[in-house]
Amino acid sequence: MIAAATSRLAFSSYSSLLNKSITSSPTLKTTAIMTKRMKATSNFQLPTLADLCDDHVNSPTRLSVVEPGLFFQFGKLPRFYGQIQTVRCFESNPTVREVLSSPGYHQVLVVDGGGSKRVAIMGDQIAKLAVDNNWAGVIVNGCIRDSAIINELNIGV
Repeated sequence: MIAAATSRLAFSSYSSLLNKSITSSPTLKTTAIMTKRMKATSNFQLPTLADLCDDHVNSPTRLSVVEPGLFFQFGKLPRFYGQIQTVRCFESNPTVREVLSSPGYHQVLVVDGGGSKRVAIMGDQIAKLAVDNNWAGVIVNGCIRDSAIINELNIGV
């Protein structure tokens, strides 16, 4: 599947992302849509949220839009996209560190931290790992720390 984020909204069919393999057929369909758009325009731009919703209106895994104000944008990249990897961890970040320590190939990591506000799932050191290993961005359902430092890094969070 393809995940994308803007400074105002993060979107994906979040609950279904955590339970599906990234090699499922919706991935291929979404990738084909993105590839078609890339070829159709000489200067590729991220699709709008409305276009993504329209493209998947008949899909069994319709896109869900995250409620505004639930996610905030950090890092120098206000928008990012790429194939996703998912991690589920509650109040513990070693798995996030391990995944972001490997080559990212411009992928997006979606982290289900259970929405916990007690423990940060990502800080500046883990964000720096993501930058160093070529990750496009990270979407975290939970908290981060060191946001002032992360805002200086060339990544989207």
